[in-house]
Amino acid sequence: MNKLASICLSFAIFTTITQAKEPAWVKDISKGCKKRKELCAVGIGEGKGQATRHARVELAKIFENKLSSKFKSNLSSSGQDILEDLSEEIEETTDVVLEGVSIKATYEDSTDFYALAVVNKSKVISGLMKEIRKIDEKMKVLVSENSGSATVKLERYYLKREILLKKYEFLSGGSIKSPVSFGEIFAKKKATVNSMIIHVYVDEDDPKLMEAAIVKSLSDSGYRITTGRKRNKHSTHVVTGELVTDKQYMKVEGFEKYKINLKLSAWSKGKVETGHLNFSSTEVGRSESQAFEKAVPKLESYIQDNITKLNID
Repeated sequence: MNKLASICLSFAIFTTITQAKEPAWVKDISKGCKKRKELCAVGIGEGKGQATRHARVELAKIFENKLSSKFKSNLSSSGQDILEDLSEEIEETTDVVLEGVSIKATYEDSTDFYALAVVNKSKVISGLMKEIRKIDEKMKVLVSENSGSATVKLERYYLKREILLKKYEFLSGGSIKSPVSFGEIFAKKKATVNSMIIHVYVDEDDPKLMEAAIVKSLSDSGYRITTGRKRNKHSTHVVTGELVTDKQYMKVEGFEKYKINLKLSAWSKGKVETGHLNFSSTEVGRSESQAFEKAVPKLESYIQDNITKLNID
């Protein structure tokens, strides 16, 4: 046998010896998962880190589309954009589920890396129950208050609770009764929030992007809205905005940088200030209007998260 053939044979033998046999869970996840105790997913990537991240993503996907048709109907009743507004909460509840994830096994073949991620069902169920109970205590307090801001907060807690509950039901097969029904919240909202008319005015140039963002956020929460420089005589509350823009120095040619500050104040019919918000964002664009467009979704999200601080009751 010549020297080259000997080297090739030695390499082939070495490869055969060192390459581990493919574990059964790579093709059939049930072979590596204790179905009654664990929730499992396999991730594939170019390296261990990527495979691990992909495995966590696959675990999160298991909980997607677990919202019941009844819950989706409730979301529709709350406004078309409510699920989008709750995207952060949905992500947070998924994080609760994935807190106890561990990588049970890994495998590497000639092209890819595989990771088997598992999470203990009982630990997740316990964590979900704890979060649901916390929300229930807050809802019990809010349901006794007859104010618009409390009702808006109550509705958001209920929807967040439902997201957690669907995950809990999926894992445990059981349920946890809510201290208040969606029907009760809807009736309460109709009697409080829906009876209010908020007049919104922001002193800004057309196309009034900031004002439009405020109107959208308040409308999505169920309030009736009017706009214009002159206050609607039928309005029960007024929200005014003071907009200040400051052009910042920027070296890059063809782009402009702006610091956008918006102070919102809410007033009762009796001209008493009930609350205020301060929004600030620094954006870059080819023009001032483009910078403003980038700030709009951030403003909408900010108002949704802080709307109750306006104390519109």
